[in-house]
Amino acid sequence: MGWSGDDAREMQKSVKEGLLLKQTSSFQRWKRRYFKLRGRTLYYAKDAKSLIFDEVDLSDASVAETSTKNINNSFTVITPFRKLILCAENRKEMEDWIGALKSVQKWEIHEATQFNMEHFSGMHNWYACSHARPTFCNVCREALSGVTSHGLSCEVCKFKAHKRCAVRATNNCKWTTLASIGTEIIEDEDGVAMPHQWLEGNLPVSARCAVCDRTCGSVRRLQDWRCLWCKAIVHSACKELFGKRCPLGQYKVSIIPPTALNSIDSDGFWKATCPSTCSSPLLAFVNSKSGDNQGVKFLRKFKQFLNPAQVFDLMNGGPHLGLRLFQKFSTFRILVCGGDGSVGWVLSEIDALGLHKQCQLGVLPLGTGNDLARVLGWGSLCDDDTQLLQILEKLERATTKMLDRWSVMTYEAPKQSPPALKEEEDGDSNIQAQISHYADSVAFHLAKILESDKHSVVISSAKFLCGTVNDFVAEVGRAYKRATENKQEAELMARKCAMLNEKLDSLVRELTEEAQAIVVPEGTPQATPADTKELEKGGFNPSPVPRIFKSKEQLMLRANSLKKALRQIIEQAEKAVDEQNKQTQAYRASTVPSKKDSSEELNKEEERLCSRRETVTSATSSILLERPDTFGSLQFPEDPGALHFSEKCVMNNYFGIGLDAKISLEFNNKRDEHPKKCSSRTKNMMWYGVLGTKELLQRTYKNLEQRVQLECDGVPISLPSLQGIAVLNIPSYAGGINFWGGTKEDNNFGAPSFDDKKLEVVAVFGSIQMAVSRVINLQHHRIAQCRVVKITIRGDEGVPVQVDGEAWIQPPGVIKIQHKNRAQMLTRDRAFESTLKSWEDKQKGESYRAAARPRLSSQQSMEYLTEEESSLLQQLSRAAESLIARIHEAAKAHKAVEQELAHAVNTSALALSEALSNKAASTAEFLSRNAAVEVVLSIKALYAETRAFLEGKALDSPQEEEALQGPLSALGQELQRLLDIHWLVPIAHPAEEESGGSANKGSFKLRLNIPKPRKDKAQKQKANSALPADKWGAEEVAAWLEALGLGEYRDIFVRHDIQGSELILLERRDLKDLGITKVGHMKRILQAIKELSNPP
Repeated sequence: MGWSGDDAREMQKSVKEGLLLKQTSSFQRWKRRYFKLRGRTLYYAKDAKSLIFDEVDLSDASVAETSTKNINNSFTVITPFRKLILCAENRKEMEDWIGALKSVQKWEIHEATQFNMEHFSGMHNWYACSHARPTFCNVCREALSGVTSHGLSCEVCKFKAHKRCAVRATNNCKWTTLASIGTEIIEDEDGVAMPHQWLEGNLPVSARCAVCDRTCGSVRRLQDWRCLWCKAIVHSACKELFGKRCPLGQYKVSIIPPTALNSIDSDGFWKATCPSTCSSPLLAFVNSKSGDNQGVKFLRKFKQFLNPAQVFDLMNGGPHLGLRLFQKFSTFRILVCGGDGSVGWVLSEIDALGLHKQCQLGVLPLGTGNDLARVLGWGSLCDDDTQLLQILEKLERATTKMLDRWSVMTYEAPKQSPPALKEEEDGDSNIQAQISHYADSVAFHLAKILESDKHSVVISSAKFLCGTVNDFVAEVGRAYKRATENKQEAELMARKCAMLNEKLDSLVRELTEEAQAIVVPEGTPQATPADTKELEKGGFNPSPVPRIFKSKEQLMLRANSLKKALRQIIEQAEKAVDEQNKQTQAYRASTVPSKKDSSEELNKEEERLCSRRETVTSATSSILLERPDTFGSLQFPEDPGALHFSEKCVMNNYFGIGLDAKISLEFNNKRDEHPKKCSSRTKNMMWYGVLGTKELLQRTYKNLEQRVQLECDGVPISLPSLQGIAVLNIPSYAGGINFWGGTKEDNNFGAPSFDDKKLEVVAVFGSIQMAVSRVINLQHHRIAQCRVVKITIRGDEGVPVQVDGEAWIQPPGVIKIQHKNRAQMLTRDRAFESTLKSWEDKQKGESYRAAARPRLSSQQSMEYLTEEESSLLQQLSRAAESLIARIHEAAKAHKAVEQELAHAVNTSALALSEALSNKAASTAEFLSRNAAVEVVLSIKALYAETRAFLEGKALDSPQEEEALQGPLSALGQELQRLLDIHWLVPIAHPAEEESGGSANKGSFKLRLNIPKPRKDKAQKQKANSALPADKWGAEEVAAWLEALGLGEYRDIFVRHDIQGSELILLERRDLKDLGITKVGHMKRILQAIKELSNPP
């Protein structure tokens, strides 16, 4: 079915159109086609001018991303009758097409500029992926096939669907704004609150109900619920008993609730209010191209844990929209997931919006270099998206440090390079232009001298006037010498040039006298200005200082006389030029001297220039060759206070010029030409090595010190023979190299830091040094520590320069690096994390008894012991009391016994006294299971501590050790007997294993692994066989593991309350989720499950 060009004009305006690759049915080849989206119909043809277009009806269509490893930017349009696989040029283009296709599902008329969060709230963001069995479709509730990428998953809420069912899925994706919550919002006297947002089924194996603490979910059907925000899991029956308000979960500090996004400002940007629960929310920026294109995984994970509206892809719109959303918060945190370039991009946008005081920025390293992430403590690479929750936790515990940021200012001097004389008729006009330029320059500086009242401007113009006239004399002399061989004319030109020099002397003398003629008020001591002293050094022989300024009429006369002398030379030169015609070569300029930062340096430069005015033509030429920085292409302003710098970029990490910059530039060019060759971190490092090896042979910048001049804090630096200069703000360069060679203070330099407003300048001698520095911490050639760096590039050719890995060719001129501002950076505080972990471990140790006790229902916990159970417990208590008595005796002779065992002894004695002290409780009628659990836990801890103490050989006397060993063995036997009580199995048996584990911490012993008789296990297995496996409870499953010789996993199964009905359905993936990683153990468990399911 198609339509012609005449019909096309009658169609409505295209929502989007452009070129895409379309996969064909023949061998899955790709062909380029032109697509147009109009209304709910997608048209495509070979090109935009085609007359016949194919069309695809989108009335019942869905669209899903199908990128292979997030690289090829492909997506699929799924309709009831066909499936169209398309591929865009980049991820931004793909997301634009997906957004446009989704928009037409809701609105008949859609404007491309209306794309924002509200329009797509509720709509799922599908991507094709493989699903581990069993996973169920949330639409038809049937199981998804385990075949690769045969199902769709929402990247935000993990809603699952068959490809055929996606179009019928309800629009209940994760909320983003207040409007998206709709009627489910909770309103009361306290204001507006957010309810839970439930999604049904597909729960993890370890899921437990937040209400009844029983197992949730099923491997047979879609059942039970999970909140998309707080991650709470409940049974369908318990759902009504759970609280209505959503607390947003463990990381609520980082989450912006949808209720906070409720209005749009006048510029069309969303405004976020500041709820009390969200004092410092997290703004996540992810570079989807970073980390071998694995940034997409982090993008999806962040959307699952946070509000999707606070997660942004830097490759799709940049950081501006996110920062505008958060600018109303007094404080907020930013996490940039990418490389150093991504961090610099975000910091530059923060500069533009002026948000440095409000935000703290953390870095999650995904790129190649990641130097800033290294020094901030976040490591060199993070490519595991499963660790995201731990990352968020560390981010909340991070401390803030200030990062110095530096402006890289450049002054690119315009070159005076008139075009070469190619044709005869162009010769005269070019020479005339040069002569005219000299005349204009002299007239301009003379006017400055006469009109300006500022002494500094007058001196500056005088300096330029001297240089211009001297250079003009030299050029005319060379041109005239080549143009004629008539000695009389040569002598005439020489006399006129001498006259011009005399006129110039007179003018400078008048200027010197005027500079010394200052007005001295009555009663004020007379003083000579510093500038006058410098002029005296230059040999101008000043007259005594008068009381008043001389009349400017004399200056006028001197200036006119100078102009007249210059005009005579110009006329004589024109005559010579007429005779020369083609033989005159094009003028080639040199460089002007750099501007000095002080008046002393300025006047020294004037002295050097003015001392040349009596030099003959040949001498001037030789000086120009020896000092190419004297005059030429660099044009400095008349005011010596500052050059007209412009900010090229901002440096956060480092600056390089020469060798390393060239390698970086060549790598960037290679990556732009062949993106697939630089698609991974490993490939990037290999290319750096190849380019560095090539420079080892070429040595392009072996004499860089002759091409650049370095100044640190205004002091010129004499450079050794080198190939590059590195200016460091952080002690990590080009992927981890510490070019400074240390982190501590010494006699000459302070400790390098990124918050001291100082830069470290080091020399780069060659690519071998760069390569070896990655392995060995060499003592590098340190040049200086300073606050301002200025580099002057001489000559006619540019030099490679790089800032934070971004390289370019910098033309001749001046580069100045000076402090710009400071940014608040989140740094990982490992010392604080270690201290906090120790405290948490201590808290866990104190709550060990409560954590390790078996899960008894309220009815079970109140049940009393039977006579048999009570008898066993009485025998256990007597054995424990005997051991406690022996420990007390040993403690009198050895303080170590008291120090190591006092806590365990006191705890167990207290538990025994509370449970068994009175006669009433000593009978089975009055002792509850809860009390028995407390007693057994404390005695087991006493047994483990005492055994570890003895195996550590803390006692010197063998007799004293034997005195404790006897009661300890008796207590161990009593604990073993408690295994006959099924509800005490989880806490009674591990005593032997824990004691064995603690024994390993002591001295090494050679132990023979002699298998024990399996009588008990056989009896337990026989007892278990009385019930069908699907009827087993958690205790029977634990006993079954014991029979298999895998009792080490008993606690895991009991903690997750694995019942027999769930046991027989466990698969390899489920065992991995439970924490069983040993392949041999997994095989034994799966084989035993198979035998249970298919009994002989």
